[in-house]
Amino acid sequence: MEEKEKNVENVGKLKKYFICLKKGWLIVLIFAIIGLLTGFIIADKTFSKPYFDANYATLHFKYTKDIDFSYKDIISIDNINRCKKITKSLETGSKISTYQYVKIEDIKIEAHDSYFTIYANQDSFNVSKDYTYSDSAAKGFLKHLTLLPFITDKEIEEYNQSDRKGHSVFSNFDNEFYKSNSIDQENHLWITYSNPNAINLNKEAKIKYYSIWVGSFLLGTFLLGLFFVYIYVDKLNLSIHKEYDNKDLYRTPFHKSYFVDSIKYLKNMKSLVMIAIIMALVLICKFIPIPSGFGSLGIGLSYLFLSVGAMLFGPIPSLIIGALSDILGYFIRPDGIFFMGYTIQAMLACFTYALCFHKTYITFTRCLVARVIVNFICNVLIGSICWAIISNFTFDAFMTYMLTISLPKNIVYLLPQSLLLFFVLKAVSIPLFHMNLMDERISHNFSFF
Repeated sequence: MEEKEKNVENVGKLKKYFICLKKGWLIVLIFAIIGLLTGFIIADKTFSKPYFDANYATLHFKYTKDIDFSYKDIISIDNINRCKKITKSLETGSKISTYQYVKIEDIKIEAHDSYFTIYANQDSFNVSKDYTYSDSAAKGFLKHLTLLPFITDKEIEEYNQSDRKGHSVFSNFDNEFYKSNSIDQENHLWITYSNPNAINLNKEAKIKYYSIWVGSFLLGTFLLGLFFVYIYVDKLNLSIHKEYDNKDLYRTPFHKSYFVDSIKYLKNMKSLVMIAIIMALVLICKFIPIPSGFGSLGIGLSYLFLSVGAMLFGPIPSLIIGALSDILGYFIRPDGIFFMGYTIQAMLACFTYALCFHKTYITFTRCLVARVIVNFICNVLIGSICWAIISNFTFDAFMTYMLTISLPKNIVYLLPQSLLLFFVLKAVSIPLFHMNLMDERISHNFSFF
């Protein structure tokens, strides 16, 4: 790399603004966090979120034995959270994924002389365009909720991991009561539609609320950033201009040779062996699931090895590595159904790592930028769209899943994942240089900023 003195007095004002934002990225990030919190406060204080109490799923039930717990504990926060841990129906053994949208304020219970009645707002289960499915989800949730006092967390976990088609806990329901026609002639569950338009009204209310939140966030971040640029822009020192060699080091990936040169790695036996090793490590990571604390979403370590591969071999091999990691990963450890959208998501993530790390100086800023793109575009946006397509979600359910589960998870883990990525790349850079897989200037010049 060469450094040359260059007269930059005539640099345009707009370009100086962008350089200012680039140099002050950490302050801009803080402004974005402040803007996000400010947007939430403004939306919460200025917009009263109407909740249209309308459609109730009602279930009558009776136990086969006397209970030694308070029936009101059935709808406690702890019991509802336990119910959300169930990923397989205790009655049929089939996969379920709708319970995570239910809140305690949506449920109530009543005790009668010989039986109980439990209610849940049907709007909590309208996650699919198939309303028959939504009704079944409501029935399943209410049944599971009333049975959880009879089953431990350990039993729930074991059942989730097993191949069993049903759980013996259902013996606690009084079947004779089910056969009775005294309350309900069909199946002891029905939907009361007191306001058929409630679903649309609630959806419109949520859209308005999130629009105010996002709008306030963007406006607040923009105004704070503008103020920062106004104060800082005239203090920039632009006298040093770094120039990069367009064969071994690139300032940006927007060169034809950047992509063409990466193809040569696919013709090199040493590179192919290294790609195979990286793929093996990625597939091993598939067997190490780590719960994230956000619904059924997990976190993994495979992105670290994918990043190393992208750093070494560039954009074209990275697309292939991303595709193979998803396809082979599914067949080695299948979880759910195979969907091509997730393959595209993995390919775009690896492609992003290549653009940020291949043949360029690596800093923590680049690691953070890479994870911002992967977390919010690949994971939050594309991942939520894929899950909505697979689950046949309505738009309302898609927005709920994206904004209340996927987005918070990716925000919380953004900084830890970025730091871990930076330190891992820095740790492997010297050994990779000694293996003649990496340029010495890159391997010896990792910098935090």
